[in-house]
Amino acid sequence: MDDRALSELRDLARRDAELAARTAELRARDGEVHELRRRAEAILAFFAALDEEQERRDASVAAARVELASRDNELERASAELARSHDEDGRFHAQHAVDRAHDHIAIATKNLARTQAVAAELQRDAIELRDELAQLEKVPGTDVTGARGLVDWASREHAELFVAIGQLDVQRELVIREANELATMLLGEQTFGATVAQALARVESYWTSVPGQVSESR
Repeated sequence: MDDRALSELRDLARRDAELAARTAELRARDGEVHELRRRAEAILAFFAALDEEQERRDASVAAARVELASRDNELERASAELARSHDEDGRFHAQHAVDRAHDHIAIATKNLARTQAVAAELQRDAIELRDELAQLEKVPGTDVTGARGLVDWASREHAELFVAIGQLDVQRELVIREANELATMLLGEQTFGATVAQALARVESYWTSVPGQVSESR
């Protein structure tokens, strides 16, 4: 067994592990950059549509107020009609109109409360997103302000990470190829397609199974 070749194979395994760890770090960083960009784009879209959406919700509140006022008038008319009714049949129908008006007012009141809550929710969302944007701007390495600035920064950062990860992948491919060539030489059989760790494990297993061979310390 070629001790020097085995030592080189172990060095390649360590190098492969280092490259794998670095690649994992960069991929994790790229995932963080992707999430930052996703949130920045969402914030950008929110504020781009904020004025129009606010107008729409304010219009809904105004329409709900008009509807409630109309139902209040309906109750006033029905109550007046009830007060003018003297015969039993007339009072029955007038009371029914009053009850119906109360139901309409209850529905209109709930609708107004709902539209007001929806309008208020928009403002709460705006405050929360401004706070989130301020936090995103503090992410180490960004050095930009505003949602658009963050989107542009994330695009550049992703491009740089993509290139760096690609370079590491190429380096790992070379290490894997070299490791398999060494393992094939040491074993006398092909190991191509195996990872560096798998190739090393096969060689070391063979090494320890050969009588009289003593594995050097790793």
